[in-house]
Amino acid sequence: MNTPMPMNQTLLPSGRCAGGGGWQAQFACPEGWLGSLVGQLMAVKNDAINRFAIEQLALQAGDQVLEIGFGPGKTLQLMAEQAPQTFIAGVDLSLTMVTQAARRNQHFIKAGRVELQQGAVSNLPYEYGRFTKVVAVNNYQFWPNPELDLTEIQRVMSQGARLVLGLRLHSASLLALAPGFKQEEVEEIAGLVRWVGFHDVRVERRNVGREVACVLATR
Repeated sequence: MNTPMPMNQTLLPSGRCAGGGGWQAQFACPEGWLGSLVGQLMAVKNDAINRFAIEQLALQAGDQVLEIGFGPGKTLQLMAEQAPQTFIAGVDLSLTMVTQAARRNQHFIKAGRVELQQGAVSNLPYEYGRFTKVVAVNNYQFWPNPELDLTEIQRVMSQGARLVLGLRLHSASLLALAPGFKQEEVEEIAGLVRWVGFHDVRVERRNVGREVACVLATR
């Protein structure tokens, strides 16, 4: 079992940002001062979809939760506040986001309830069957190989565990920072989740100021 991250410890990364790609690449893996600003923006812009995804998780006492791509750590904070008898781990590719999320969740980290690691969805730094709930919000589009990545997520989930993928749906608004997924693409994602071996796969949609969807599945 991994131990909580000391606040003054530099992490040895199991995944790294690729670098380059302009400002839009900052949303995939924020770095440096610009990445810090992007993280603050994501904490605000993703709040509604984060809350929707947490609702779909149906957290219970004793849950072991993993968030993939936690960004500025707002979802980690919300889960820790709402479900005090859970343990919550997070993995993010960006060291900038690990640092920002650690500041936001330092109370929970010191209490041993939240643990953060720098790492990639393709190589999760956890043992087989560890987690009862796994959530990833608004980062599926950045996964390098969704089929293999979903299989890797399956590896760290216990039997009967729940997976929630939060997705922004397509918007033609000029204010939308990203185009999002079309309806048929969401169905393709749900189909892939089913293909790799998850069951009870379904899609929940909601307007939270913008149309969003959660793909839900059981290990």
